[in-house]
Amino acid sequence: MEDLTGVLGVLVPLSAIVLGIGVAFWSIYWDHQKKRLQYQERQLMIERGMVPPPDLPDQKRIVTPEDSLRRGIERLSIGIGLAVGAAILSHFTNDREFVGVVSVAAAIVGFLGLGSLAYYYISRRKTSDISQ
Repeated sequence: MEDLTGVLGVLVPLSAIVLGIGVAFWSIYWDHQKKRLQYQERQLMIERGMVPPPDLPDQKRIVTPEDSLRRGIERLSIGIGLAVGAAILSHFTNDREFVGVVSVAAAIVGFLGLGSLAYYYISRRKTSDISQ
């Protein structure tokens, strides 16, 4: 039985590493295939005399103040939910360590939400000052 435990102790991390690398390579392969197919599509359009749309580089989406408002509300709500969950857990369980972890998670997520809301209000104020 001890040999099986030792073997599992080695196989689990090893398989996690191999699977992680496999997923990374699989992702790279599919991204390459997507770009290759887009190139072929453009090439066929040119051969048939069509004008292909301009090739736009992969652009990151611009974050608007409204995005920050939405994310801030979501994160703050999750933080409040975790805090309520921690309070309920502390009432029904004696596992103070787990309750502490949930409380810290609630504080982190809640403050991330407050930060997003603060960014929303600051950026909204700056855009209204610029437009006036």
